[in-house]
Amino acid sequence: MFSRDTDKIQKIQSSSSVIGVEMQINGNIKCSGNLVLKGKVKGNIECDHISISSEGELKGNIKSLYSSIGGNFTGDVFADTLAIESTASIKGNLYYNNLKAQPGARLDVQLIKGLENKEKSNQKNLTSKKAKKV
Repeated sequence: MFSRDTDKIQKIQSSSSVIGVEMQINGNIKCSGNLVLKGKVKGNIECDHISISSEGELKGNIKSLYSSIGGNFTGDVFADTLAIESTASIKGNLYYNNLKAQPGARLDVQLIKGLENKEKSNQKNLTSKKAKKV
């Protein structure tokens, strides 16, 4: 009957959005909170936390605070913390600050520690492109 606003906030923050095994999405996804990917997505995903399960597949880029990859992934990851599960198959560039990896994953990747490095290289590329146009 009586509830506190803080109770509602905690329930909202702990909930997850799930893309089920039977789902296929073509397009970009942006969400706050947690996303669990069990189906197939072609597009970029931006969220706080993403978990690609062993049956999940993503072709696109990830931008998140925490990424856990256990399925098939092709693209670039930009994450503060990146966890690679033993069931993962990953191809792309992985930009991270913290890395956790289990043995057994199939990787064709370039690991780049430090998200700042990517931002600096993007700024250099933009500066050089502007200089060439002049």
